Order: sequence, then C-alpha cells, then structure tokens
Amino acid sequence: MDNTAFRTILAEIASLLEIGHEKSLAAIVRNALSGSAKTIEDFLRSNELWGGAGSIADQPFTDNSVQRKELEKLLIRLGRLQIHAGITNVRTGTWVATFEKWQQLGLRK
Repeated sequence: MDNTAFRTILAEIASLLEIGHEKSLAAIVRNALSGSAKTIEDFLRSNELWGGAGSIADQPFTDNSVQRKELEKLLIRLGRLQIHAGITNVRTGTWVATFEKWQQLGLRK
C-alpha cells in the first residue's frame, strides 16, 4: 500500500489536533504515523479514528468551531481516500456522509 496520501492527511489532522490542544488525540495519530504501513492501515480501520464517542471523528473541538469544521473537511478527504482504497472501518462511510450532509445543509462551511 502506498500510504503517502494517507500519511499527509493524517499529519494535517495531528497538527490541527495539536494546535487545538487535543494533545492526547494528536498523540494517537502521531503514534500511527511513526509506525509501519501496517500500523497506519490498522489505524485507518480503527475505532480510535472512526468510532463513536471519544473517537477522533466524534470528540475534538466544539461543534461549530473553525477547528471542528476543518477537522471534518480533513476527515472527508481521508474517508473518501479510504473508501476508494477499500481500507475502512464499518463507520467510515457513515461519518463521511454525515460530514458531507452537514456541509450541504450549511452547518459546515
């Protein structure tokens, strides 16, 4: 698996989380980035990234903050890439569809 695009988006997510003082979640992403291609693939499929409460898709920032909106945009990019590559968590598609719907409804810009 050529994971360059995945690494790039994950690094952007980690930086955003660090800037937003979500250090424990940023550390999870940085840990995955420091690992092998298998480590990254496992993380892309993880509940830490795409799960429910407490996951990176669900937890960081307040609902309407600029940082939250940016995170959702990054997760849409990442999720679309994952779907295209067939490397998904059971919730990846649902999260991507939700974030895209929020953008369409004007809840996210």
